[in-house]
Amino acid sequence: MDQRHLLEEIVALIPTQKGATPTNFLLRLLRTSMILRARPPCQEKLERQIGAQLDQAALEDLLIPNIGYSMETLYDIDCAQRILDHFIRVDQESLNSSSSYVIDEGQLMGGSHPLTPMTMVATLVDGYLAEVAPDVNLKLPKFQSLAAVIPDYARPSNDGIYRAIDIYLKAHPWLIDSEREQICGLMNCQKLSLEASTHATQNERLPLRFIVQVIFFEQLRLRTSIAGWLFVNPTGNNASSTSIARDRSVEADDITERISELEKECLSMKEELEKLVKTKRGWNIFLKKFSFRSKSKSTDPKTAKPSSDSRKLKPCDPKTSAAKVSFANGSENFHNGESELQVLKEN
Repeated sequence: MDQRHLLEEIVALIPTQKGATPTNFLLRLLRTSMILRARPPCQEKLERQIGAQLDQAALEDLLIPNIGYSMETLYDIDCAQRILDHFIRVDQESLNSSSSYVIDEGQLMGGSHPLTPMTMVATLVDGYLAEVAPDVNLKLPKFQSLAAVIPDYARPSNDGIYRAIDIYLKAHPWLIDSEREQICGLMNCQKLSLEASTHATQNERLPLRFIVQVIFFEQLRLRTSIAGWLFVNPTGNNASSTSIARDRSVEADDITERISELEKECLSMKEELEKLVKTKRGWNIFLKKFSFRSKSKSTDPKTAKPSSDSRKLKPCDPKTSAAKVSFANGSENFHNGESELQVLKEN
């Protein structure tokens, strides 16, 4: 009996009950079955069992190298997608079959806590995405489909998915603006921590629309916190009240400083846009002035060549010639002054 048949026999003897076999052992069997080219039913059984208890898996075990014929990506993204789909299906079945709780916008109302496995898997998927994101061969649809499987309520914080998206954007600088906005739509900027929000506002790889949203929600959250602290009266003894007031005062100062920083960033962005507009307008003014001066030089009587008719005229009285030249220069200066005044008015 060769190794492939021996492996298939071992997999067939594994009990199907959830938790009967460690998840890391199942993942190693799955990796071995891919190397030995086991039959599809063997791999499908392992993927279903791993998916049923994916919340017990470790990140390093889930990173299965791609040993298929295509070898498009470094890791087997399709296998991870199938395992995750199995977990979502099992989780939905358990939610539909149970009547002891009701979930409304991520809040649990009931006895047990069914969000814990989903939250653990969300953390696992975010870490997995951060590991596979540097692969330049990873296409955007695969990254999106893997990240979009996790519902929004399963991510109490979006710092993990933000880190994965930032790594992906850094490794794929050729993405256009619409694709960057599309991938940033996987995040909820209201669930970013203060550190992640600060990093996002200074991240040049993110689209401008997403940065503005982060700044807006950060200011809204900080102002709401300040308003809540101002109207809440702490209860208790004087010592505890003084300590709480002192702590809140320090936190309020930090928040006020953060708000001022965000306002400065918004102001700097606005000034940069105004500079771009002024630069374009100033360039148009320069072109107008340059064309006017060129025309003025071309009509200068000192540089103009005398015509053949003027050479044929007889010399006249010197006094009369000087008067005519003076009158002509005065008239030309008058017209030039009017033209310059008109250009200044237009500018």
